[in-house]
Amino acid sequence: MINVKTALIKVNGGSPRQAIIDLFKAMLEQRIVDALIVPQEVPSRRMVVPTLVVSSDGLASAIPFAPVAIINAARAVSRLTATDPGFKVGAILRPCEIRALVEIAKLRQATLERILIIGVDCLGTFEPTDYYHLTETGLDVEAWLAQAASSGQVALNGTKVRTACAICNAISPVGAHLSLHWVGCNVNEELYLTYDDSAVNLDDLFEAGILWPGELPPARQSLVESLQKQRREVEEQLCADFASRVADINCLLDELASCMGCHNCRKVCPICVCRECIFESNLFEHEPAKYLQWAAASGAIKLPADTLLYHLTRMHHMAVSCVGCGQCESGCPSKIPLTLLFRTIGKTLQDLFTYVPGANVGEPPPLTTYKEHELEPR
Repeated sequence: MINVKTALIKVNGGSPRQAIIDLFKAMLEQRIVDALIVPQEVPSRRMVVPTLVVSSDGLASAIPFAPVAIINAARAVSRLTATDPGFKVGAILRPCEIRALVEIAKLRQATLERILIIGVDCLGTFEPTDYYHLTETGLDVEAWLAQAASSGQVALNGTKVRTACAICNAISPVGAHLSLHWVGCNVNEELYLTYDDSAVNLDDLFEAGILWPGELPPARQSLVESLQKQRREVEEQLCADFASRVADINCLLDELASCMGCHNCRKVCPICVCRECIFESNLFEHEPAKYLQWAAASGAIKLPADTLLYHLTRMHHMAVSCVGCGQCESGCPSKIPLTLLFRTIGKTLQDLFTYVPGANVGEPPPLTTYKEHELEPR
């Protein structure tokens, strides 16, 4: 039975980052976890990457609030826990990363019993290239955090967050054992932690003065609900506009015309976990005469070939389980609007199967099950 409690994290010296580093250090020192997967700055401070930390000395560059994600961190968690690692891993994850981890676990690519999921509020991330340029012009993550926490405004110097984030209303983590909350808080003075008391014992952290009794600020809920409403409206508008642009197969081909066949979208997708992909096999290494034969049949063929087949196959495999993290679009050199493509198609399929990706680890993905009446009109 889940028993959710709330704790206050006092921010000393006006640094929410240091307050969270102190929390993570205590979790390692008290052996609440044996290791942490946490976002950390690289030495130049221009980028943030998931990092495996096993000692409190390795947390100096931790920065879980940084608005950037070079990968969906569920992929990193999967690499460490696809088989039982023999130790307890604490994984700091955004809401979309938690959902991805749940979907990965359903495909037996993660050992949830060895993972302590530490969720964190998220208002969105910048494209890595944009984040890089923002750091070059003096980005102060803690100043950005204070602005975003109080107002919900995340754009900086005219730079907007990724499309996937702009239409995401999952601001607060769901399905985490612990959740770090900063939206709607005065982050220069306090942060909050909600936790499942039946899943983790934090008594030592209260005794050490890391955590204090507390309740979430009343203003937080109204801000979160307002932002969720705004984002749902943006999603509806963008998806409706996109749907009108791909009204038929030729229009869809136009949207995909700049695809260069690199398959980056597949490689960065957190739930595309097949060890062997048909599109990486020799099945699509056609003999030269085949191309001439196909060109003769229709007068011309686009090169690279099989673009439409590739994207339709990915939609067939992934759309119903898509968690909306947007890494496919971030990884696309041509910036094809894959976020809107998968959100538009995915919502239709997910509604059809009454399936919410990442919501329930006990609910199998629709493509792995068969129900006699599932496709009948409702």
